[in-house]
Amino acid sequence: MDITLISTMFEGLPRQGPGLDESTILACSAIPPSFKDGKILDIGCGSGMQTLTVAKNFPHSQITATDLHQPFLDELRKRAKNSGLDGRIVTQQASMDSLPFEEKSFDIIWAEGCSFIMGIPAALNYWKKFVKPGGYLVFSDLTWFTDTPSDECRDFFAMVDPNIPSEAGAKEIARSAGFKVINSFRLPKEGWWNYFYTPLSEQIPRLKEKYATNQDALGIIQGFEQEMEIRRKYPDEYGYTYLVLQN
Repeated sequence: MDITLISTMFEGLPRQGPGLDESTILACSAIPPSFKDGKILDIGCGSGMQTLTVAKNFPHSQITATDLHQPFLDELRKRAKNSGLDGRIVTQQASMDSLPFEEKSFDIIWAEGCSFIMGIPAALNYWKKFVKPGGYLVFSDLTWFTDTPSDECRDFFAMVDPNIPSEAGAKEIARSAGFKVINSFRLPKEGWWNYFYTPLSEQIPRLKEKYATNQDALGIIQGFEQEMEIRRKYPDEYGYTYLVLQN
């Protein structure tokens, strides 16, 4: 998976993965008020729609937003300035599997839709080191909603990510990493389309023209189209689950 190439294709999108402000807000509401003025780390922040929502819901917090793709961070800085939040959000280019921070530095770690890059078990075990005792980690990622997915759906994700857990499995992974599961809920179906798949589909003709002679890029674009078709056919068989965890 060429993360740099995919990230470049996602430039200009409102989000770089499924999500909704309402779901971010719901996750925020599960965290006690005493933690909401602390230090927050947003891992794999992309262009930061969820970063801004977290900042608005935790109005006395200081947020460090990290991503490997600098253009996303540049866009987040613009969004933060336009929202009057640039005084509380700083960006830092960093890989999610090599974070340049002291252990136990953050009251809350936020990671929407990115743990699959490392794998959920590896991500939770590594990120846990940076959460203060009693602090929180919030993440969202892909889970199965059924034990018997359709053959086409199962075969597609076997190629994309063969380690997708069930919802119960994701909770067990979190517990095995030493977290207490405080809350969990599913991303609504519109969270896949409103700010991600619909704008991505509108961008695909331009991407095909831009990368007309790049077979690797065209293969990635074809993968996007297949992924969206799978989503249209099987929205009840899988989706994003948010988990709010306490260290």
